[in-house]
Amino acid sequence: MSDYRKRADEISTGSLEGALAGLDGFDRHFETVLKPALEKLEADRPKAVKRFFMVAGGAAVLFILATGFILATQATEPQMVIFVGIGCIFIGYWGYRPLAALKTRTKMVVMHHLCDYLGMTYRLKPLNVSLTRLRELSLIPSYDESKLEDQITGAVDEVGFDLFEAKLIKISHDSKGRRRKSTVFRGLLAEFDFHKNFAGTTIITRDYSAFGNFFGQWGKQGERVALEDPTFESLFEVYATDQVEARYLLTPTFMERLCRLSGQVGRGNLQLAFHRGHLLLAIKKDKNSFEAGSVFANLADTKHIQQTIQELALIYDIVQKLKLDMDSRV
Repeated sequence: MSDYRKRADEISTGSLEGALAGLDGFDRHFETVLKPALEKLEADRPKAVKRFFMVAGGAAVLFILATGFILATQATEPQMVIFVGIGCIFIGYWGYRPLAALKTRTKMVVMHHLCDYLGMTYRLKPLNVSLTRLRELSLIPSYDESKLEDQITGAVDEVGFDLFEAKLIKISHDSKGRRRKSTVFRGLLAEFDFHKNFAGTTIITRDYSAFGNFFGQWGKQGERVALEDPTFESLFEVYATDQVEARYLLTPTFMERLCRLSGQVGRGNLQLAFHRGHLLLAIKKDKNSFEAGSVFANLADTKHIQQTIQELALIYDIVQKLKLDMDSRV
């Protein structure tokens, strides 16, 4: 078992002790390098927290007094309460800004140290990424605005990858012309090396039931591929430009691995495609990843990075559950 495999297996248990034990020597690295860096940030935290509560408390008192005055005297329109409330929210946000900055600094320290230790590279703002191919392959929905962050690149068991977090927003207007924003995708987008030779495109999307699949096939590249695995068919729909090649890629063993990975990330949250020698994935999540815990807790506590370690373990799980490190790539 490789060091990477050992680390991934123990990280995936969900136990911090197991995770740290699996990261050979990480406990020493944490105590001598990462913990001192976090302790410096922790020294700034009480002052930032105190400022936030003082400003937020003052804004709350101001709102109560102003609202009482407006309603009691009727000296102005009751709608002014709304404007007072908005103003108090901005005051509260101003008070939170030092905490927000501290949270970002903590995240940068944790992610850089963890990724460096694992032989990966972390960037808060992704470089050289494009959503065009993912959109063309129907792995993500159409969108008007995007927010990209937390790019992690590197290799696991000699399988290169590029992963980043995305929030995609659709803009619409109601009957009165008011602009509305809605999040149509939040999650992880990734590209992994897949050196099995293929020339076409095979797209694996979530199953939308018979009615949804009928309408969903329009605009997809290729034709629908019917496969023999009933469990796989209940989870995914497959479209390919080459039916024979799709079956060459989606062996019974590989389909079983995809079902297991789908169970880990949640039913309906995984979509992927084989395209130009790579495996592209879109993993939908209901919250941000790699946030390095709460600024309202001790930043130097090992529990602060537990969730981050578990989230990084997903990269190992993808490689190992799908066996992307195998020379046969099947």
